[in-house]
Amino acid sequence: MIDFAFSEEQRALQDTARRFALDEIRPEATRRDAEPSPKDCFPDKLVRKGLSLGLGSVLIPQNYGGYGGNLIDYSLLVEELAYGDAGIADLFLVNISLSRLLVRAGTEAQKQRWLRTMAEELANGYILGGAMTEPTGGSEIFCPLPDPKMGVRTTAVRDGSDYVISGGKCFITNGGIANLYIVLARTNPTISNFEGCSIFLVPEGTPGLSFGKVENKMGHRLSSVREVIFHQVRVPADQRLGEEGAGFAILIDCYEGNGVGVGSSAIGLARAAYDVALDYAQNRVIWGQPIIQHESVAAKLADMRMKIEAARALVWKMAWAADNPDKCAGLNRLGTMAKIFPSMMVREVASAAMDICGGTGYMRDFPVEKLVRDAMLYPIYDGTNDLLKRFLAQTLPGVPGAA
Repeated sequence: MIDFAFSEEQRALQDTARRFALDEIRPEATRRDAEPSPKDCFPDKLVRKGLSLGLGSVLIPQNYGGYGGNLIDYSLLVEELAYGDAGIADLFLVNISLSRLLVRAGTEAQKQRWLRTMAEELANGYILGGAMTEPTGGSEIFCPLPDPKMGVRTTAVRDGSDYVISGGKCFITNGGIANLYIVLARTNPTISNFEGCSIFLVPEGTPGLSFGKVENKMGHRLSSVREVIFHQVRVPADQRLGEEGAGFAILIDCYEGNGVGVGSSAIGLARAAYDVALDYAQNRVIWGQPIIQHESVAAKLADMRMKIEAARALVWKMAWAADNPDKCAGLNRLGTMAKIFPSMMVREVASAAMDICGGTGYMRDFPVEKLVRDAMLYPIYDGTNDLLKRFLAQTLPGVPGAA
């Protein structure tokens, strides 16, 4: 039987995230977003307060000190945080998705060391950063072609019991503030990109690890995004995640769940835009009546609400499929849908909200303007929609269409 009812634990998690978003994030987000310098946009104390509430450990198993939740819990949490601010949601969704990568690919020793440290240090604000994208392009790192000259350029060369990492990563969320970086690097430059990359755990303060400028972004301004530079960064081999050459196998294994985070964030932002537009339409009087009484405005709001509900249903189903691969008849292999559809939807809903609010919505001191800027990022980051659709199309032929 299909059941959309939440457990008591899920209601408590949602309520905690919702109250934090409304009471703490919203007031800070408006002020921080308006800061001229991107260095002043990141709300360190606010982030640490959220982490101290346990909002970054939802997918860390309880035996390592975490919440022990599933991907539906993850979706509920991120949606509420993004309702407060998309940039803040970015930090948490990166933290949570990377902790899942450690859960699925780490050795027991790595889990005991890093996951337990993360869970125990959340009160102090333990943050993860995923160093994947390179200056050659985010899509370049997913190059499936056999030519070894293509793909990841950052290298990790074996030197005795260590690896020496050299290269650079760009547009890295949590860059410069993370306590631990999860780094994709080329360990074999003579074979194809998909076969020749590995993943490494690089703690803050490791010699040779440095950072570039804080990026001045159009939206998501409360997230810290920087270049991460590796100048002969030496890490022991036990800080490699999985086998050498298994980097992309690990990423692909986790990606069906990663899209849940971005999709849920898009839903949260779309919900915020819908609520602003609905309130405006109920109170803005034109021709003697609230504009919601005009058919064209009411139809826009109906479309917005339907798209939000459709996106959430898709994300929840993909979250369930990722957590239950043995029951979903292969649907988990289509997990990128959880990112693609909501990221298109949020642009449409935010734009419609601006249309409804008219000239007022275009003004910087009205919330819709910020929401439109924030919405523009979703089809671009965490794998562009064009790239993900390419891979999705290759997956379609042999996969049943429903669970």
